[in-house]
Amino acid sequence: MVSPTVFARRCLCYLISELPQQALGDAMQAQAVSPEWPTAFYLQAASLFSLGMDTDAQETLKDGSSLEAKNHGN
Repeated sequence: MVSPTVFARRCLCYLISELPQQALGDAMQAQAVSPEWPTAFYLQAASLFSLGMDTDAQETLKDGSSLEAKNHGN
C-alpha cells in the first residue's frame, strides 16, 4: 500500500516551489489513498487557493474540517 504521507510531502514541496497544479495532483492522490484523512483535504485547499480557486478551496476546507470533527468525535 502506498502511504498518503508520500503524496502529502511532495505536495508541500510543490507548493513551496510555486507549482500549485502539481501540488493539487498529489493532494488528490493522497485523498484517493486515504479518503478519511483530513490533511489531504487541507492540502487540496492550499493548492486550490494557490491556483486562485478560492470558492473551491473554501468548500474543500469545510469538507476537511467536517471530516476531522467526525474523526475526533466532536
